[in-house]
Amino acid sequence: MRNVITVFGISILITLLFGCSSVKVTDSWRGIKTLGIKDKNVLVVSKTQDRSLQIRFENDLVKELHENGFNAIENHIRFPFSDPTEKVEKDKIKEVITQLCNHNIDVVIASHLVDSKKYTTLVTSEETIYLEPFPYRYRGYRSFYGYSGLYYTRYHTSKQEGVTYVLETLVYDLTLPDEKQLIYVITSEVANPSNLSVTSEDFSKSLVKNLLQ
Repeated sequence: MRNVITVFGISILITLLFGCSSVKVTDSWRGIKTLGIKDKNVLVVSKTQDRSLQIRFENDLVKELHENGFNAIENHIRFPFSDPTEKVEKDKIKEVITQLCNHNIDVVIASHLVDSKKYTTLVTSEETIYLEPFPYRYRGYRSFYGYSGLYYTRYHTSKQEGVTYVLETLVYDLTLPDEKQLIYVITSEVANPSNLSVTSEDFSKSLVKNLLQ
């Protein structure tokens, strides 16, 4: 009987692997050509009600900023009892800015989730199959001489669902006049995050890379 043996296994043929995060900047705006914030005191704020998520993202971004020569501190360390998601009324904005300046904060980098989108992707995999040859008679003897087995490839297609999260990061330079303090807006997409540590580190690297441009 002919035996069927899988010799190659399954290989994914798409570039986006499910289970891995992918961060990319989709839009950005600069109020000034050169940010000029590297020598200023930066406060990093992750606006989320999830405390562990806030701490993780703030820590990773501050770490990445430090490695690239910035002077930065996490909001949960400088202001441990503050609520980063609390809405500030217009008549209180100047008061908040004054408080930040009194704590030697020159720049605020604040990130928050603005949207999430579900998507479906077709995933194609391939499987290489080896078919053993039939034994046959050659000059009266059972033999495989002069004959080799057959390889062929079988393809499978399946649907995979994922979620893309849209994050917006705002950079404020409090040393500038009120109407010019918003100096940078960055919109990023995080595709199908499944590992918090990897996603946070990738997001931080992507964000700092754009701050350095």
